[in-house]
Amino acid sequence: IANPKKAEAIMKAKREEEERQQEEQRIKADQERLIKEGIDAERAKIWNFLNHFCEEIKSGARLNGHNRYAPGTVKAWFSFRKLYDMFDKKHRFTWSQVDRAFVTKFLAFMEKNDYMVSAQNKYLVDLRAIVNYAYLDGIHDNDRAMQYFSKKKIEDGDKAIEIYLSEAELQALYEMPLSGKQDEVRDIFLVGCYTCQRVSDYNDIDKDCFTTTAKGTPVIRLVQKKTRNEVKIPIMNPNLRAICDKYAYNLPSVVDVILNRYIKDILKNLSESVPTLGKIVTTKLTMKQKKLVKDGKLVVERNDKGEVVMPRYACVTTHTARRSGITNMYLTHKYTIVQMMHVSGHKTQKTFMDYIKLSSDEIADEIDAIANPTGADVF
Repeated sequence: IANPKKAEAIMKAKREEEERQQEEQRIKADQERLIKEGIDAERAKIWNFLNHFCEEIKSGARLNGHNRYAPGTVKAWFSFRKLYDMFDKKHRFTWSQVDRAFVTKFLAFMEKNDYMVSAQNKYLVDLRAIVNYAYLDGIHDNDRAMQYFSKKKIEDGDKAIEIYLSEAELQALYEMPLSGKQDEVRDIFLVGCYTCQRVSDYNDIDKDCFTTTAKGTPVIRLVQKKTRNEVKIPIMNPNLRAICDKYAYNLPSVVDVILNRYIKDILKNLSESVPTLGKIVTTKLTMKQKKLVKDGKLVVERNDKGEVVMPRYACVTTHTARRSGITNMYLTHKYTIVQMMHVSGHKTQKTFMDYIKLSSDEIADEIDAIANPTGADVF
C-alpha cells in the first residue's frame, strides 16, 4: 500500500516467472512426449527388434535358455535377417500390421524370388518365432499375430533332392586311395556317416570325445551344438575305428565349405568305378546355386521337361553324411527307433523319420526281404 508501484512490479515479475516456468514445463512435456512417441515408433518396427535380436544372440547378450546360441543357429538368424531386409526395404512394417495379409505378402515375396517351398516354410517359422520373441519381451501386444502362420505342404518336387549313400558306396569311398586334404575330407565325411551327426558335431570330434561306458563299451560322447543334446555313439563300425586309430583319436577338422567342395570332387572321381554315384537324378536348385548360375559360375543341365538334372555325386553335401548314417542304420533292422534316436540325437520320431531316404522301389524290396527271406512263394 505504501509503495504501489514497487508492489505492482514485484507481482508482474512473479507472474512472468510463473509463465516462464509453465512454458518450460510445457516444452519439456512436449519433448518427453515426442521422445516417447519416437521410441514407441521405433519399438513398433519389426526390423529394429530383429536387428537387435541378431546382434544380441551373436554377442551372447541374449541366451538360449542358459546357453549361448549355437554358431549354426546364429548364422541361420542372420540369413533370415538378410531376407527380411530385402522384404521390408524401408523398414516400415510394425507389429500391429502382422495379420493374414502380411503373412501372405511375405510368402508372395519369397515365391516371386523363386524360393523353394521348404525354404519358404523355414523362413516362415523364423518370422513366427521373432513375432513370439517380441511378444514375450513386451515389445508388442498383438496376441492374434501367431494364428496367421501355417506352413505349406511340401511335395517331393518342391525341394532339392536329398540322397543318401549306400553301405556299398561308403565302403568304396573308404577303400579309395587318397592323400593330403582329400584324404582328410574323405575320412571326416565318413566319420559323419558312421556317427549320424551334423557337420558341426562330426567335424569337431577330438580326443576328449572318446570314452567308455561303465561296461567298457567304447563310445564317442558329444554335446550337440544345435540342440545341446548329449549323445553317446558306440564305436561299432570297423571303418570308424580304423579312422580313429589312423589319427590317434585326434581327428582333423576341415572347414565345412572346403569339405562340401572336396567331397563332390572325390565322389565324382569315384563314380568312374562306382556307377551308381553318377546316376542322373532330378532336383531343384538352391538359392545359392541359382545365384551361381546367374553369375555364370555354374552350368546345369535340364531334361526335356525343363527340370534340372544332376549326377548323384553333385547332390552330396556335408549333411548327406548324417542322412546316410541314419538311413543305413535303419536298413540293418537291428535297432529300435528309440535306440537310433539316442545315437542321432533327434527329439521326435517324426523328425527322425524324415531322414530315412528310401525310394518306393527300395521300400518294396525291403518289405519283400523281410517277408520272404528265403525267396519262396509267399502267396
